[in-house]
Order: sequence, then structure tokens, then C-alpha cells
Amino acid sequence: MEKRLPWIEREELARPIRQMRGEGLVKSNWKAWLAAVAAIVILLALARILMNHGGQAAGPAAPKDVVAQTVVRVKKQPALDLTGSIEAVQEAVVSAKVAGRVASVPVENGDAVASGQPLVLLEDSDYRNALAVSQADLAKAQASLESTQDSYDRQKSLFDAGALSASDFEGVKTSLAVAQADADSAATAVDSAREALQETSICSPISGVAANLDVEVGEFLTPGAPPATSLLNVEDISSVYAVVNVEQGDLAVVRPGLAARVTTDAYGARVFSGTVEIINPVAGSATRVFETKIRVANGDQLLRPGMFVNVSIDTGAPVDVVAVPQNAVVSTAGLNYVLVVEGNRVKRQQVQVGQVIGQSVEITSGLAEGQQVVLTDIDTLNDGDQVTISTQ
Repeated sequence: MEKRLPWIEREELARPIRQMRGEGLVKSNWKAWLAAVAAIVILLALARILMNHGGQAAGPAAPKDVVAQTVVRVKKQPALDLTGSIEAVQEAVVSAKVAGRVASVPVENGDAVASGQPLVLLEDSDYRNALAVSQADLAKAQASLESTQDSYDRQKSLFDAGALSASDFEGVKTSLAVAQADADSAATAVDSAREALQETSICSPISGVAANLDVEVGEFLTPGAPPATSLLNVEDISSVYAVVNVEQGDLAVVRPGLAARVTTDAYGARVFSGTVEIINPVAGSATRVFETKIRVANGDQLLRPGMFVNVSIDTGAPVDVVAVPQNAVVSTAGLNYVLVVEGNRVKRQQVQVGQVIGQSVEITSGLAEGQQVVLTDIDTLNDGDQVTISTQ
């Protein structure tokens, strides 16, 4: 609602007009009339300003209470920061070695499995029948071999006594050799049939975790043909690799045995310790970077293959650097600033930032040890504003 002037003020401002009308000046002197109107306008403006400000002139702004901290040096661990992904240290691809229809799949993705544990079971009745037939054939072959062996032993006695010609004895020897070959072949067939029967139980070659399960009950599997090419994977993730790519310019500071720290958004600030273990001596033909693997203990299996991770490889001894709390730095249009305390006023100071060190950030240029920087209200303070300081 528009503010109205008090009645007395309106009367005072209107009096010159009534006087001019009474004296006839409006008609006789138009310049005086304009001057009076201008004076009225100015008086009205002044009165409105006084009303808006309570009739008092604004004084200087009071100093603002802020928290400041002295710039110090902290220990910084020189490190090479990279991004990468998690791989299992050992991985086995499980597939079928014999044809057959899937009878059951006793595992699910994520199940822990032991080496030798059945993962997929095929219908085995045909394989059991084949083994029984092979065993019967072996029994016949062995019986024939025993009979032929007895005949050979008798004929050999006659040959040794001169009662059997050499040509006849050669025929006996040949018969024994054939019987032995038949028995050996039958034994081999039994071994093959027994092995095929065993392969109807598809077992894990290593201990780990079942993953990428891609088989269902009722499917008919044929070795070497989809979907039998890969039924599932078993991933040993008791320890894992954080795999990163190191550029040529950084290769001189990375070597096996260096300590590394691995983090992932999945677990917030939790840090997993690792050690550089493998550096591919040949750069990738397309990327021209060197694949490097950091082994990380993963007893609780929180790190899973395929996760994206941040990796920091320690590349030297700790050094002292200038640092300030992270909340002392404000970014505007891609530039970083702090508010430096000078006397009882603040000054906006551009800085260059480096590595984040805990809750602080390294300042590579723009600040010196011993200066004070403001930690609070940095978004509302301007150059030259007066402040009162509370230290932290």
C-alpha cells in the first residue's frame, strides 16, 4: 500500500499553491508557477525518502563476524591419481564337454562355490547305459584274451619241444596279439564312457563366486555350440586387481611394489589398500598406454569385477605443502579464490589449487604460510568489507 504524507505536511506543501492562486501569480507569472511546482515535487520526494528510511540517514555497515584460519603446511603424499576397474585375480569359464539335456542347475549368481562342486547336471541315463555296454564288452574281451593266452601257452610248449612248426606258432602269436588289442580297446572304451558319465556333472574348476549364469533346466547342450560355449563364470575375488592405464610420461614413476589406495563411490570414503603387481611391458596399440594391475585384498568381497574405482599410487616420499580447509575456497567461472584477512578487512585473492589432502586442499600458488583465510560467509563478503575475526 502506498504510504501517505501526514496531514500537516500535505498542508505545508499545498500552501504555496494557494498563495499563488490568491495573489494571481499563476496567471501573471508562469515561470514562478513552474518553480513552485518543481519545489513541491522535490519536497514530496524528500518526504517520501525520509518516510522510507524512518527519517534517519543510513550509517556505515557494521563489521561482520567471521571465522578465519591461519595458512599452514601439511604433509602431502606424492601420488599418481588414475581411474580404472576391478577384475578377478582368477576367473574360470565353465562350459559343457559332453552333449546332453540340462537336468538341474544347483547354483545361482553370487553363490560361493568350491573347487570340484557341481554347477550344472545333465541327464545321464544314456551315459550310464553306454558305460554298462562298454564294461560288458571289456569283460568279453578279457575272457577272450585269457582263453587265447592259455592257447598260446600250450602252443608255445609244443613249439619249444619241436612239435609245432614256426608258421603255426606265428598264427598263435598273431591271435594273442589281436585278443590283447581287443581287450585294450575295450578298456579304453570303458574309460571314455566313465569319463563322459562324469562330465554330465559339470563342476567348478576353482573356488570362487558364480557369475554370469546363462543356462536353464531343459536346454540341450552341445560342446562348442551356443549356449554351451559358456554356461557361467566362476570368479575368485578373495583378492582382486584394480586395473588402470598408465601413460608413457608417468611410466618412470610407477613400478611393482608401490603402495596404492583404491576407493569407489559404492563405499564412500572407505579406502582399500593395494600394491602394484603387474605392468604390461607393451603399450596398447590403439591407446598407447600401459595396463597396470594393483592387487587388492578383498576378504569381505566388497569389490566386485566390473566396478569403477579411483586409484592413487604413491610415487615418492611425503613433502610439505601449503594447504587450507576446502571450505575456504570458492570457485567462480573456473577460477578459485579465497578471502585473505588484512587488518580488519578482507581481500579477494585468486589461488591455484592442487591435490585434496583429507579435509584440506593444497594451494600451489596465491597464498603463503602464515596468512589468514576466511572460512565462513565467503559467498557474501566483498573486497574491503570490515570483519571481526574468530580463529579456528
